[in-house]
Amino acid sequence: MGCASAKPGGAGPAKPTQGSEGGKAGKPGELRLLEEYSVGQTLGEGAFGVVSNCKHRTTGVEYAVKMVDKVETPVDQIKKEAAMLESLNHQNIVKVHGVYYERCFVCIVMDKYSGGDLVEGLQKHLKERGQINCHHVVHVSRQMGASVQYLHSKLTVHRDSSEGDNYLMDRRDMTDPDCKVVLTDFGTACNVTADERLSAAVGTKIFWAPEFFDKNYGMKVDVWAMGVIMYGLVSGRFPFRDEADIRAKELKIPKRVHQLCEDFIKKILEKKEAARLSADQVMAHGWVDPGNGKRSSSSRAAVDAGDDEGPTQDMRVEDANDGIKERRQELINRLNKEHDILGGKKGTSSQGREKQSSHAEGSKFTLKDKANNRMVYEWFDKARQKASNVSDTEGKAPSESLLKESGTDHKMFSQMLEDHNIKTSAFGTGKAKTLPELVAEVDGGAARLMLDATEHKKLVRVCDLVVLILKDASGERILIETEEQFEDGRKRVTNRLPGTKKEPYENTRQVSERILKEFLKLDPKGITLDLNRIERVEEEIESISYPGVTSVYRKELVEGVFSMTDAAALATVGLPSFGSWDATDAKGNTKIFNWMTSKQCEEKQIKLQPKTQEVSTLVRAPIGLNEEALRRHLTNCGVDVSKFGGPDTKTLKEFSAELIKGESTLTEDSSGNVLRVVDIVVLLISRKEGSELLVQTEQISAAGTRTTLNRLPGAKRRPDENQFLSARRIIKRQLEIDENMVFLDRSVQSIEEVKHAPAYPGLKTVYRKRLVSGALQMR
Repeated sequence: MGCASAKPGGAGPAKPTQGSEGGKAGKPGELRLLEEYSVGQTLGEGAFGVVSNCKHRTTGVEYAVKMVDKVETPVDQIKKEAAMLESLNHQNIVKVHGVYYERCFVCIVMDKYSGGDLVEGLQKHLKERGQINCHHVVHVSRQMGASVQYLHSKLTVHRDSSEGDNYLMDRRDMTDPDCKVVLTDFGTACNVTADERLSAAVGTKIFWAPEFFDKNYGMKVDVWAMGVIMYGLVSGRFPFRDEADIRAKELKIPKRVHQLCEDFIKKILEKKEAARLSADQVMAHGWVDPGNGKRSSSSRAAVDAGDDEGPTQDMRVEDANDGIKERRQELINRLNKEHDILGGKKGTSSQGREKQSSHAEGSKFTLKDKANNRMVYEWFDKARQKASNVSDTEGKAPSESLLKESGTDHKMFSQMLEDHNIKTSAFGTGKAKTLPELVAEVDGGAARLMLDATEHKKLVRVCDLVVLILKDASGERILIETEEQFEDGRKRVTNRLPGTKKEPYENTRQVSERILKEFLKLDPKGITLDLNRIERVEEEIESISYPGVTSVYRKELVEGVFSMTDAAALATVGLPSFGSWDATDAKGNTKIFNWMTSKQCEEKQIKLQPKTQEVSTLVRAPIGLNEEALRRHLTNCGVDVSKFGGPDTKTLKEFSAELIKGESTLTEDSSGNVLRVVDIVVLLISRKEGSELLVQTEQISAAGTRTTLNRLPGAKRRPDENQFLSARRIIKRQLEIDENMVFLDRSVQSIEEVKHAPAYPGLKTVYRKRLVSGALQMR
């Protein structure tokens, strides 16, 4: 993973005390990353994390920070990499200045290099100046060899130095004789004894030496790695395509390459490990040894002779898919938000509410999307709706589903669980629920599967709750449910705040009012709820229903004050004497309530106020298929994958990215044929008793181009997301309207249409629209 970095500048900061290794972000008194540094733009991204620009807050010196993702890499492994980097000291190995343990990342601050990585340098040269003269990268060869020689002298093997984007440059032009090159990214490195043999399958296969495939290798795999890079620099392409090539293909060096360079490359890409050069022999070879005398640049052929191997290729290997990149960026944004909260910068919430209210009250508003386009929304009256034909889907008969929902969804969820070390074989045994029951929970919105980004591949079941903190008018006492008596006479002590699960179609306001009406038998008009200041906490327990699955209860704590003044009404809730009272719910269960002081609640261990809640670390779970898995799946389903990647078709890589982002999914019809499904949630949000409808009228590009749309707001639904949760996501993130202002209708209209999409050869596409209606109600 390259850091696109800059040359080291100035004295480094004092090294921080390392924080905790688990989910919490360091110990009391320890510095956090953002306390010492401001983090800027992303410089590079790979399989294990993201590298960003950072500036020391005191000295102003710029560095690079590698933020290693705890989801993809266990903390112990990250800690090992950090310790190894801190122990190394060589001019061709990146220097580390500090390690910080945040909740979702381990952050390694190191020198920044402005030239990017070798792959970027190669692609730039090929595009602007053509093939590289091998004489112009002798200094690059020498520095790569020096880094490997130093590591091997320390009995350390890198095992991933084969990727050219792990070598960074201090300037954009690698052919500059003064260009400095350093090795970075030690996530796969390990210490060995002198003749130790290794077996772990790490790194990228296209860069493996032959003995890597036998799972019996030593330090010379790093030398082979250097050979792969050298071949790429002088030819602009990979020397081998796959294991068969690596084991058997005879290496052909372009004729323009100097004989001494050819000899060097062939000897470090020697298939027989014993005959391959060692790191010491690499540095003694005539090609990199400064004392080898002058080299003739025309001993074989003209330097600019054609390439025997045909056109060049992109030598970069993408390690992080689009889903991982989105997740990391979200977590980095939350890290910045958490820093602002802890630093006391909380003054934006009221401004946000004013903005949301203006969207709801005004006739028109404009928002920017991720691509910096301006999206214009307007409230259309009935006449404008009819004139623009904007709501032409409303009132159509629901379509009969063309999809075979069962089976495929279960396979997707089963695979998701297995990928996160959850054995579904334990489901459905004893008191445990079955996998179909979990699928039904997620599909119905009662729960969702998410990642806890503080740990390696930790998938959790998330349920949303709303809890009320109800106080008397003076604020001295709090209403506590102390006991519950069931219809059959059984009793239990509860000692808890009144609350219940949040249904997917409900907003927090609706749930709060439902608790008051159904559980406390109170008129919501007699209680003033503070919906502008909702505290959020997450509580984790091991699930009994689903073995191996941790359940996280996300609680929204809403404060309310009894504002009723009628004496008779107050008496029914034990006021002003603070007496006990009860209420019987629809199931015939009676709940007993008492008024308690904060001290009494503390004595009974009733949690009233959460501890300072750090920003949530729950993120979307991975979904979809990577490129190779997609290729296998389509082939098994009889789809000719060779037709992808043509002039008018998607590449498998693009199709995979679409699936991973949840923009489409693959399923089967009743005959077992594979289908591509695009599932769209469309919102019909009305106000003023249905007389006006929210419409997206136009899009204005960053360049100023205007496109008339006149369509209902909507977005694609992920296959693991309930339709109402998709609707709420659109309301909150896309429209930036307070979700407590929108009351969704529980009935949803579904319309399906089958089309042949030329970009996806051999596949039929089902476009499903889910029409979700909602009414805007001002508080």
